[in-house]
Amino acid sequence: MITKTLKAGFFIIAIGSFSFVGAQDTLSANKEDTSKKMFKHLDINEDNKITLEEFKKMRIKDPAKAAQVEKRFARMDTNNNGSVDKAEFRAFYEGTSQRRTEKTNAKKG
Repeated sequence: MITKTLKAGFFIIAIGSFSFVGAQDTLSANKEDTSKKMFKHLDINEDNKITLEEFKKMRIKDPAKAAQVEKRFARMDTNNNGSVDKAEFRAFYEGTSQRRTEKTNAKKG
């Protein structure tokens, strides 16, 4: 009787583990999809890179925030070539998402 109960318990734990791993994969895929959509939106001329001018056109609604937008672009342009490619954008986006999650978790805890 005990062995059947243990087997059932292990089976339930295994199913739960697989579900958790699948959920993490789904979240990761959603972040990547969102990153791709945002990059495509910001890449006005569709040359697979975002220039400072493109970024300003899409991000500046208040001219007083131009310096802030330029600083953000500089943080994204990690190789300092004057444009942001998909890899740089994805790395910045994922880092920003992770920091937001950490801040939210810190406020809850």
